[in-house]
Amino acid sequence: MAEQADLSKKGHLARIAAMNLTILNASGMVPRSPKHWLFGHQGELFAGNSKYLFLWVTLHRPDIHAVWLAHDEATHRLLNEHGLPCHRKWSPAGVLATLRSAVFFYCHGLSDTNARLSKGAMLVNLWHGVGLKSMMFGDINGIMSDYHRNWSNRRGKLLFYEYVTLPDVVATTSDFMQQHFAGQFKMPPERCPQLGYPRLDVVADPELRRLAVEIDKGFGFEFNDRGHDEVYIYMPTRRDTHRSFIDTALPDLPRLSEVLSARNAVLYVKLHPWTRDDWPGDLDNIKLWPNTIEVYTYLDQITGMITDYSSILYDFLFLRDSGSILYTFDYDEFVSNDHTLLYPFDENTAGVRADSFDELCDVIAKGLSLIPDPNVAAVRQKFWGDCVPPMSPVIVDYVENALQGAAPAAAIEPA
Repeated sequence: MAEQADLSKKGHLARIAAMNLTILNASGMVPRSPKHWLFGHQGELFAGNSKYLFLWVTLHRPDIHAVWLAHDEATHRLLNEHGLPCHRKWSPAGVLATLRSAVFFYCHGLSDTNARLSKGAMLVNLWHGVGLKSMMFGDINGIMSDYHRNWSNRRGKLLFYEYVTLPDVVATTSDFMQQHFAGQFKMPPERCPQLGYPRLDVVADPELRRLAVEIDKGFGFEFNDRGHDEVYIYMPTRRDTHRSFIDTALPDLPRLSEVLSARNAVLYVKLHPWTRDDWPGDLDNIKLWPNTIEVYTYLDQITGMITDYSSILYDFLFLRDSGSILYTFDYDEFVSNDHTLLYPFDENTAGVRADSFDELCDVIAKGLSLIPDPNVAAVRQKFWGDCVPPMSPVIVDYVENALQGAAPAAAIEPA
């Protein structure tokens, strides 16, 4: 049985190598148009910076043929219903759009789009958050770091092209974040320009917000549909060990509900897509936020952001001087077993800290987080620099200028 499994694995890798030598290299021979741009996101989601840049381009730059590459039929159908160009990944129209596009935009890795048809395209990684954690090749315990250590050679590029291929550009936000991302991606800082993130553009673009809200309603979501006076959201980051933590974080939902009711408030709970905990069920004023819906469209309308070590804190601080609650009930376990924080937590955050469920309830009950925090301005400058929304036009200008001198990447050679 072991020998059969080994032969099966070798056969699978041989097929990948053959496809990369043929399909991938052939994709580099098709002329790509600088006016055709491709967008995608992992996890079958219409989400992330690539989502908001895609919407901005379709609204404001009709001369650019922007296409969303969908991994699921629901997204494909909904975007088409709104008149937005969207194709399935391996449909004839999707393949043609991919081959014609001179630029691929994504938020995680090249597989967000279609890595096997990417040869010759400009690769722009918009990432999905600023923050304190190690990531990409800098996360020594992560899978990407393993690929970088063991497969950054000709054979590795042949077998695992989508994992070891660096983007041409990684968008960053400030001097501090530019150096951070350059180190984590193992790239020179000049390839990590400070362009900003489109996901915050809705605060400066009513038309963009209107379209994003309409799409969310198509998915069956309406923000604060009961008109509560205050809206809180709890967004914990994932735990790398996949340990259960929601029962510890929120051990008494009825008690928390009473605290919220006294303030005529609602609490949304948005779990990381990789969190394996089961949600115990909604109450009248405590609801699970759907994973298919992005919070960024409504971020400036949220009264209080409850989070821990997640980069969402910095998005919220970009928009608000008050309202952040640092719920760090498992800080010691997180930094010991889950994920590396590269920089001191207290020096690089702002907000009211709650280290237990009792403290969290007290902070909400007394409105302690709603007092403006004088430390926000310094944290905002450190992580966001001179970014001003809308940031999409900055990215578009940068890419258009880069395309004028961009050259296709070299084809893969046989190992």
